[in-house]
Amino acid sequence: MRAAKSYLAAHTAWFDENPDPTCPQCGMEPKTFTHAVLTGPARTRVRDLLLKEVSSFGPDADLWTEPLLVQALGEYIMDTRTGFPPDIIPEFSHPSPPATP
Repeated sequence: MRAAKSYLAAHTAWFDENPDPTCPQCGMEPKTFTHAVLTGPARTRVRDLLLKEVSSFGPDADLWTEPLLVQALGEYIMDTRTGFPPDIIPEFSHPSPPATP
């Protein structure tokens, strides 16, 4: 996803060279990695549970050097199915509790 190659709407794919980049959940912004995980309004509750300490995906962000934050990002992606193929239902039922040290 960081390389902009996934099933997120704003990422290009081999099967659709001109996708509509608009986020299908909010209909307001392109569904990029940052929008899907950090800024999009659709998953605010889960983001607040799992990623409240993450504010950036920049190369020097704490996320990439803190194992618990990387684990929390993985849990968020799995729980919300962010970036999964479109034929997998994007809804989730019960988010995992936040990772604790």
